[in-house]
Amino acid sequence: MSFIKFKGLYLTIILALLIMFLSLKPPSEVDTKLLVSDKLLHLFAYFLMVLPVSLERIFPHFFVFLFALAYGGSIELIQPFSGREADITDFFANAAGIFLGILVARSLR
Repeated sequence: MSFIKFKGLYLTIILALLIMFLSLKPPSEVDTKLLVSDKLLHLFAYFLMVLPVSLERIFPHFFVFLFALAYGGSIELIQPFSGREADITDFFANAAGIFLGILVARSLR
């Protein structure tokens, strides 16, 4: 098992940690002045998170979908403890991004 072989997995883990940090940090004025929809940011973030690991096909895509969905759902459930609000539409945007990321990966391979 070499580092290069699992570079997509490592990139996905780094992106997942970045998503967690940004999702759980206390809200600021910058957050409210974004030029794009919050839901679009969720979709894009989760799309980018699953794309590298899905392209490598280390794990079955169904497993990637379920794990990423549980990850996003867990973050939504934890957010109220960090001064943010849990939002079911954020969860659906996450799911759409995960689905699109896997769909793009399947079409590229």
